[in-house]
Amino acid sequence: MTSFSNASRGFGLGLRTAHYQDFLTSPQRVDWLEIITDNFLVDGGKPLATLEKIRSNYPIAMHGVAMSIGSAGGLDRDYVARVKRLAQRIEPMWVSDHLCWTGHADNVLHDLYPMPYTEESARLLIAHIRQAQDMLERRLVIENVSSYVRFPASSTTEWAFLAHVIEEADCELLLDVNNVFVSSINHGFAAETYLDGLPAARVRQIHLAGHSRSGEHIIDTHDQPVSADVWALYASACRRFPQVATMIERDDNIPPLAELIEELDHARTIAARATGTAQPHRAAVGKPGLPAATWTLDATQGCLAQYIVDLTPTALPAAVEASGPLPGTRGMEIYRHAYRARLTEVLADSYPKCQRYLGSELFGTLALDYINDHPPQERNLGRYGADFATALSANYPDNEELSDLARLEWALRAVFDSADVPAWSMPDIERAGPQACLAQSPILHSSVRLLPMRSNAVAIWRAIDADDEVPQVVQRAQALAVWRKGMRPHFKSLEPDEAHFLRELMCEGATIDAVAHAWAATQRMDDPAILGGWLAQWWADELLQRGQAA
Repeated sequence: MTSFSNASRGFGLGLRTAHYQDFLTSPQRVDWLEIITDNFLVDGGKPLATLEKIRSNYPIAMHGVAMSIGSAGGLDRDYVARVKRLAQRIEPMWVSDHLCWTGHADNVLHDLYPMPYTEESARLLIAHIRQAQDMLERRLVIENVSSYVRFPASSTTEWAFLAHVIEEADCELLLDVNNVFVSSINHGFAAETYLDGLPAARVRQIHLAGHSRSGEHIIDTHDQPVSADVWALYASACRRFPQVATMIERDDNIPPLAELIEELDHARTIAARATGTAQPHRAAVGKPGLPAATWTLDATQGCLAQYIVDLTPTALPAAVEASGPLPGTRGMEIYRHAYRARLTEVLADSYPKCQRYLGSELFGTLALDYINDHPPQERNLGRYGADFATALSANYPDNEELSDLARLEWALRAVFDSADVPAWSMPDIERAGPQACLAQSPILHSSVRLLPMRSNAVAIWRAIDADDEVPQVVQRAQALAVWRKGMRPHFKSLEPDEAHFLRELMCEGATIDAVAHAWAATQRMDDPAILGGWLAQWWADELLQRGQAA
């Protein structure tokens, strides 16, 4: 990995769900697409299938948000291995992540927190980037983050620190121009000076995005068009770093694709004008003077993480600079608010019917209670909220329909991106014979979830889904099967005996033949036609997984 080139791949956009159909149905005036890596670190299902279809027509860059390359707790090698598997599957142009940490100890806070610019931080980042590159077998592209706090332990500038780490780790740079502008306003430095301090030959990609004003400060929100100030800074970046791939990020208030392509055309125009008259700037990069800090990196990250998750934190951590254009207390409040807002949004995405049933205000209150009691501990944000139904049951023990509804929504969420496993169908049975299916173990499809229900939550779910009047709550014990058929989650109610039979099929070594013989011996199933009817429906519903030998 000693040679590299930042020759442009053109102009791209972030691939977002709202635009999937646009890219699938017709060619778009976009040179390449960037995915959020973590959205596709799943076992299977529609996300990966859709990505592979789009990948067949557009080059892809992978952009991660959870590698936590600056974590004092060490590099998560299992996470990097998952990133590598995805890269091997889709063959991206490059793989990127952020110069930051995302959590401490067991708490994964799902934000991009800045590093103190110290010798300890530099050594750790360089080591982790090298480890990740060795595992990925490719050069990593590292992005500068926006920040809302400063550290008294820092003894150099962000750009000098960033340039040192990039050179020593022998990686490349994803220059987020909006992040530079946001931090320049929040911390009072000259954005042009930041650009001057970067190693031009290392700049692989440029990000553009929108931000929001909050009084005298700016927050990197990705929910607005690129501002005039950022366009001007982008023109300066193009003069220093010509012929670098550029893309626009938009993560909220997402407009029609045509509007983003119009923005992208503006980037093309600016780049063409800028790069036609200037040569790339190459800054001299040396190791900055970084004396030992009074706060260790682990202690710094620990106290910030605790301040963010605490319901009522007291004093500002001493590891954070109190003064500055953006005071430390205000900066930490930005992180605290973002942490809770992000997780509330995740819960609303996973439990949309519960939110409709409860109303947004009450749901938001219950979501905040859950967040305060359950800091996330997984890097996959899509897995956050698994115990929400239990929390609802504890809060509303007499409203069984509420926890039933939540369990149903979580099961549908879980099977959506479960592993792709072939299912027995009637043509398979006709080809291989029914005995191959009856004697197979395991036999129940790996996506199947069996849920005990105590109410008419299914009827409530269907009414909300159809935007009909929600029925009155009825206490009704029943079993429910939830599974994925093809690319779509399904569910259906089960008769008690059918549910019991399926539960027995979940036991290790169980086969349909063995369970049927056991039931016949105890006269639990005296009519073979009952099992025949179940089998026909299971094959039609794709509830039974087909073994490799079948």
